[in-house]
Amino acid sequence: MLRVVLYRLLQGLVVILIVSALTFALLAAAGGDALGSLTSDPVVSEATLNALRHTYGLDQPFAVRYWRWLSGVLSGEMGYSLYYHTPVWSIIRTRLFNTLALASLALLIAMTIALALGSLAARRPRGWADKLSSAVVLFASSSPRIVLALIALALVARSPSFAMSNPGSALSSISFIKIFIPAFILSVPLVAIFLAQVRDGLLLSLREEFVQVARAKGLSEREVVLRHALRATLNPLITLFGLSLGSLISGSVIVETVLGWSGLGQLSVVAVQARDVPLLMGVVLITATAVLVGNLVADILLCLNDPRLRNAQKGSIPSSGAAATPLS
Repeated sequence: MLRVVLYRLLQGLVVILIVSALTFALLAAAGGDALGSLTSDPVVSEATLNALRHTYGLDQPFAVRYWRWLSGVLSGEMGYSLYYHTPVWSIIRTRLFNTLALASLALLIAMTIALALGSLAARRPRGWADKLSSAVVLFASSSPRIVLALIALALVARSPSFAMSNPGSALSSISFIKIFIPAFILSVPLVAIFLAQVRDGLLLSLREEFVQVARAKGLSEREVVLRHALRATLNPLITLFGLSLGSLISGSVIVETVLGWSGLGQLSVVAVQARDVPLLMGVVLITATAVLVGNLVADILLCLNDPRLRNAQKGSIPSSGAAATPLS
């Protein structure tokens, strides 16, 4: 397990370095900076703009600016936001907690629906639960988040206190309904993926020989499903879980922006509009880290769930893409 963690951490550092360099290069190629909006201000002279760009290092070559940013990150600093006029981490900290809470609740909702309805559907093929799960998968997979967010916005438009209009709003001051609505919308695409995986995986597992042996031992159908068949189905579900954490954080832009949820998604939109490179790089860094952490958690859970991975030959590294086959 320790070797897996160390390998993933080393791999993650390389990925983050590549992602940050590419993002910085794309932002530099796009042109403009956070001081570009001042060019239309008659009070601010060209000399003043040049002096400000020199002060903030915006007139330096790409390599120099990237090295300064990377050196700051390595020393524990993410830079200084030119839009908010405050350190980047102080802005991201509260927004990150809000987005993580939103993503965690969305994952919980998706997993709960998928496991409950998928188990019922697999135990009674062609029954009401199976038909309902097919309808849910069809609806969830064909419903864009932006459409659902706009519908939710229309429904709560009469409640002025719904949106987290204050960027520094503490999560403890937010009612459950305010976080449940955006979390539910964020979970809809995941419900389709998780539910289809649980239902199809359980249908295959329930036909396997080890399940028939468990039934022959006199175990109840509930024990057979939960203790044997479901465990054999968890591997691809765990993989999807790890991949979903990063996609939820990066995919929360639409939901957070439409519903006014003060998170990283909404912050990234502000950073792009303001051309605040340090702030946007901070959001990208946190998002990339979340993806890698999600994959690492998935690898650890796979090793805990599947004894074949724990007993793998020395020198092999478990992969989060392991298939769901019967466990010995």
